[in-house]
Amino acid sequence: MGGKAAILLVLGFSLVFMVAGRNFNRMSTDTVDNMATYFYETKAHHIASAGVNIVANKVFLNNDLPDGNFNYNFDGGTINATLVTIDAAQDLREITAVANYRGVTSTIRILLKPSSFSKYAYFSDTEGANIWWTTRDTVWGPFHTNGQLRVADEPVFYGKVTIDGSVVRYSHSANPHFYGGLETGVHKDIPEDGVARVGAAAAAGGKVISGESKVYLEFRGDSVRYRYSTSSPWNYELASTFAPNGVIYVENAELHVSGTVKGQYTVGVSGTGSDRGKIFLEDDIVCYDNPETNPNSSDVIGLVAKRDVVIASNTPNSNDIVIQAAIYSERGSFTVEDYQHGSPRGTIKLYGGITQYTRGPVGQFTTDWWGNTYIIHGYNKRYKYDDRLMLLSPPAFPGTGGFEIVSWFE
Repeated sequence: MGGKAAILLVLGFSLVFMVAGRNFNRMSTDTVDNMATYFYETKAHHIASAGVNIVANKVFLNNDLPDGNFNYNFDGGTINATLVTIDAAQDLREITAVANYRGVTSTIRILLKPSSFSKYAYFSDTEGANIWWTTRDTVWGPFHTNGQLRVADEPVFYGKVTIDGSVVRYSHSANPHFYGGLETGVHKDIPEDGVARVGAAAAAGGKVISGESKVYLEFRGDSVRYRYSTSSPWNYELASTFAPNGVIYVENAELHVSGTVKGQYTVGVSGTGSDRGKIFLEDDIVCYDNPETNPNSSDVIGLVAKRDVVIASNTPNSNDIVIQAAIYSERGSFTVEDYQHGSPRGTIKLYGGITQYTRGPVGQFTTDWWGNTYIIHGYNKRYKYDDRLMLLSPPAFPGTGGFEIVSWFE
């Protein structure tokens, strides 16, 4: 009996070890298979990533690269990539790369758009000789200057700040707050043909006004009214009829703008001498669907001047001015008319962005015995970036001369 039990016990253990050994062998095999599958999938993903980067680099080096297919053998696998223009008006490009590595495929798709100066909350080539950011000045969004950044007391910068110069303090107590970080040694030029490109876009399907020395333009929701002197009657048109592609261009004149914009428009002006080539803001310029309260608003306006963009000295602007726009001054400044005289006029409430060649003054300040700064003429500044402008640029708004990746899908 005991012998039979021993035999059964040995047979039982043998069966258990046989089953366990078989399972261990299968687990080892599965582990190797899983490791190989993971390696193939990772390899295919890396090859696809290389594919979109190869084609993107071609676009970066040649902005006029035509749509097409691109095939490569890379790192033991293959890449089939396509470049497609999905929105010709905004020049949006889509790159799709499909990689194959030993039968395993991976697909990556990215979206490129022209890099626009509207992506900056604030941009200047130079900050001027004696203009300072002070305590009541606040900037939300990306900030850049190729010049010195002059600060007095405690201005606040919520977005990343990049400068080519250095930070200059008005006094030892100056303490600027760079909540988005500060990077020095960064340089970016303003092009000389940005305004001309706006003119070309207007001629190709917008509105070109020429032969006038002054133009007064007021947006009124989905319509506009305009005239050529303050004593002339207004002309009224639907904005979509007035400028079908949304680009309005005034040649060799001074342009006076205000109103409420419904839709997507860019207004540009060229000219030299006197006040030609300047835009004067006669009152608030805002979007019909307020982007501050509705980030999904599709209304947007760009103001593009060869010379200055000026806040006019008048009654409507005597107590704050609201500007919901992307501003571009190619060889001038964003400034205030008669900024050095009169009582304080409140605050420039800008929701959008400013690009200017030379920083212009918008007010004057004084410092008391305790080191506090106060505006005595002109305006305080409250510049807040419209985040929509990272993707939604006004039509034909001047670009930085390259493309950037705005979306990456895997």
